[in-house]
Amino acid sequence: MSTTLLSHETTTGPAPTALLAPRLYRPDHLAELVRPSEGPRLWLVNLAAGAAEPDPTALLDAGERARATAFRSPLDRAHFMASHCALRRILGAHLGRAPEDVRLSQADCPVCDAGHGRPAVEGSSLQFSLSRRAGYCLIALARTPVGVDLEAHPALEVADELAGSLHPREQVLLEQAPPERRAAVFARVWARKEAYLKGLGTGLAMGAAHVYVAEGAQVPDWSLYDVAAPSGLAAALAVKEPATAGT
Repeated sequence: MSTTLLSHETTTGPAPTALLAPRLYRPDHLAELVRPSEGPRLWLVNLAAGAAEPDPTALLDAGERARATAFRSPLDRAHFMASHCALRRILGAHLGRAPEDVRLSQADCPVCDAGHGRPAVEGSSLQFSLSRRAGYCLIALARTPVGVDLEAHPALEVADELAGSLHPREQVLLEQAPPERRAAVFARVWARKEAYLKGLGTGLAMGAAHVYVAEGAQVPDWSLYDVAAPSGLAAALAVKEPATAGT
């Protein structure tokens, strides 16, 4: 895996655990994006500082331009366009295509068959996931289904209110966390859950209590990781394990 490992406090105490550190995205370093890697690759994009394009709409397709126009906030609109421009530059560098020539689509949802499943790159088996929050964007690429998520630490009362929607074992983690850590613990658990569900392509269609994903969870066929994130944010990566011979 091209990312590096750091350490952080666990949700229940000070013992260190593995933490993936994404590469900081710089559009002028595209050559670094195509270095061979056997595992998933991660980039953190600072949308406020440096992902500007002379004409971002030139790289986006009609669907992306329509989604951008739907944002009422000019800042949200700009961040959406910057994140998708970065995604297209990363995908284009890997595929040997111009960013504007990368064709994106959406698979059907495994639960309801509607067209809101995992995003896909037409004409390629390359998998990707994107999450945007609070002026940052996290992008992952992999050769198997992948999901990433960025979450802001909520207010304590919000964390307490939403805790009841989690898996029962995750609710216990929240109850055991000291008040000053509870919002951060909730954000980390929720980020792992969203990353996994995005990797599946189901979103929250099955509910947030469907599977236990907190630190140490064993999810069949999937690997879950906490990811280093800016202060006040939590991030996670979920990647499906490659199929082995005979399966």
